[in-house]
Amino acid sequence: MRLERLEIEDFGLIANAALEFAGGFTVCSGETGSGKTMLLGALGFVLGERASADIVRGGASRARVTLEVDADPTLRTSLASAGFEIDEGEPAILTREMLANGKSSARINGRPATAAQLRESGELLVDLIGQHEQQRLLSRAYQLDVLDRFAGPKALDARGRVAEAHARAAALERELAEVRENSGRGLAEVEFARYALAEIDEAKLEPGEDERLRERRDYVANIERIAAALGQASAALSGNDGGAVEALGSAAATLAGLARYGAELARLAETLAALQSDATDVAVRIAREAESSEFDPAELESLGERLDAIERLKKKYGASIELLLEARARFAENVERYAAGDERQAELATALSAACEDLERHANALGELRASAARELEAAIAAELADLAMPAARFEVALENLPAIGPQGREQADFALSPNPGEPLRPLMRAASGGELSRVLLALVVVLADRRERTALVFDEIDAGVGGTTANAVAQRLGSLARGAQVLCVTHLAQIASWADRHYTLVKHETKDTTTIELVELTEHGAVLDELARMLSGTVAAVAIDHAGTLLRDVRRRKARKAAV
Repeated sequence: MRLERLEIEDFGLIANAALEFAGGFTVCSGETGSGKTMLLGALGFVLGERASADIVRGGASRARVTLEVDADPTLRTSLASAGFEIDEGEPAILTREMLANGKSSARINGRPATAAQLRESGELLVDLIGQHEQQRLLSRAYQLDVLDRFAGPKALDARGRVAEAHARAAALERELAEVRENSGRGLAEVEFARYALAEIDEAKLEPGEDERLRERRDYVANIERIAAALGQASAALSGNDGGAVEALGSAAATLAGLARYGAELARLAETLAALQSDATDVAVRIAREAESSEFDPAELESLGERLDAIERLKKKYGASIELLLEARARFAENVERYAAGDERQAELATALSAACEDLERHANALGELRASAARELEAAIAAELADLAMPAARFEVALENLPAIGPQGREQADFALSPNPGEPLRPLMRAASGGELSRVLLALVVVLADRRERTALVFDEIDAGVGGTTANAVAQRLGSLARGAQVLCVTHLAQIASWADRHYTLVKHETKDTTTIELVELTEHGAVLDELARMLSGTVAAVAIDHAGTLLRDVRRRKARKAAV
């Protein structure tokens, strides 16, 4: 699966832009405030993220974003299951629009889709790693998810079995408590349930019956008016003076005689003949309806009595027939459970005991897999952090038992970090600065790279809080990651941009009345050097150009060495 092209029209300050994704590393740079985040906003929009009308560029009627994807079998299967079949070799094209009035629409390969369907496809296409992901990394629940993903399919399967066993045990526990509660309510409540059950059953209710009865009562009560209207309609169609049916037939015959003079005349004649046929059918149906439209006071009285009986039941047991039937089911269940009594309690207690044993067994198996994976993840993250200019960092995955086994197992995970020598291990929230958290997140992305679907990786602000040697280390890891995955990175660091296989820059144009953002691909070597120089020093002076050239040559040598391995 590969992202091919992103087209943006009138989104935010972007009037018109097109981004062709590299197979490896695509970079977007630009001055602060030039719209880099807006570019990712457009990508998120076409992948189903929530949006409001303020994304539409001022003065435009609508914003439109299109994403073209080279679909693999996984995506084709997912789209086909949602009704968007595409042939092998045919790209998947996702399109979403937002009108200035706030109405939005979406399409997948030209067929109407929902934002939810775009999001489902987006989960197969893109992993967005940004500041939001950094905040998620501080969550223990997310840390546990990361550990289980690293542990692999066996752990994920075991976690699924734990969730199923927990749900089964919880359901049995609830049912047992309810049976015991019902058993203690006493005979009076059961007798009421029996009485109500008999009263509802005697009524022999049918879903939607009251609506049908009211409709029929209104028909019978207004039968004279209906009969008169049907008579007028019948006369208009086929009265003694000919009516519409005869007029249509006459017109059709007249034009039929001219059909040989032109195809349009022939088509008109055919259309009139078809209209006459339809009018004849309608006239017959109206006549039949008129024949059956006789006032029956007995039927009207019967309908009223039935509706009154239903309304009395509604006042007692539920505001609609559907709720009455639900109440009937509850009454029947109460009677049945009371009758079952102690036998049912014994059955449920035995089943709950067995379910708890299953839950304990599956939770223990999951815990063993997590403990083993935690040690492997610690070593893998520590090695990555060493390559990310944190050679003395220590990383720990602490597993703490919960008071009771939950749907995710017995443990909760807590990632701890000691970024510098002599510092104690502390939870990430208290141990890591913004730059250190960015590197931990990047390290996790790298170690999980072989354990995820082949989605594109999109990095937003992964370079937040880093610079100097650290920036070079982050850049090298991103460049290495792009050798095996499609990577898009929005960055302000020249060290990262220098690794790009395709480099875009966003340029803001301001006039007295308007501000627009232009996306420019840097295809010429000189243009790349100018942008890298600007990113390094804020100018394109000769010394900055030399620095940029040195940086670019060094990256190309590193790429060549990696390619030769």
